[in-house]
Amino acid sequence: MFIEVVDAFRCTRPHELTWLVAQADRLEDRDIITGALGCPICGARYPIAAGVADFRAAAAAAAAARRSPPSPAPPAPDLAERALRVAALLGLTESGGLVVLAGAWADAAHEVAALVDGIHVLAIDPASHVSSGFGVSVARADDTLPLRPDAVRGVALDAAHATAPFVETSVAALRPTGRLLAPAAAPVPPGIVERARDASDWLGEKHELTTLARAAHPSG
Repeated sequence: MFIEVVDAFRCTRPHELTWLVAQADRLEDRDIITGALGCPICGARYPIAAGVADFRAAAAAAAAARRSPPSPAPPAPDLAERALRVAALLGLTESGGLVVLAGAWADAAHEVAALVDGIHVLAIDPASHVSSGFGVSVARADDTLPLRPDAVRGVALDAAHATAPFVETSVAALRPTGRLLAPAAAPVPPGIVERARDASDWLGEKHELTTLARAAHPSG
């Protein structure tokens, strides 16, 4: 877990928005390998082990660990194709910023990080072959994206992560004009303008509701 990404996280419990505090028991370069993230308001503690921050409830995390054997890496050509597609759709042509890839998209996190200098990829619930480091941080989550408002430039969700709570918190985490990629079957949420669609996914762009209202009722 890249230490500078810590500033983007929030506590998943319902209370006033606040920063999380990092405890680094073991550091390698600027990556937290072992430690925890703590909430100064409610005292919630999110462990970091093997570079992975775990925002799941303790029981769910333990159950997932018991039922999830290590998964092999997809074939390299598939990962390369997946990385090119998501990078193009999210408009990753300029360096800088944080990008979220969830589920199947996260399997190509390192390939995406290698495509564009200066971006950092947060991989949510990737296959077990994806590790933190080299421009990638890894986190596990329940049904919400544990990020602060306006923290990221793009989010890509697979079908397992296109639930209403995850989509809602993804929209909140996007910066204005940030892009959201989601499965075609998922409804387009408020605050997102659909820009493109094919048989598998739709691509949207975040706009404030006042901007959407002006676009729907132009003057003159």
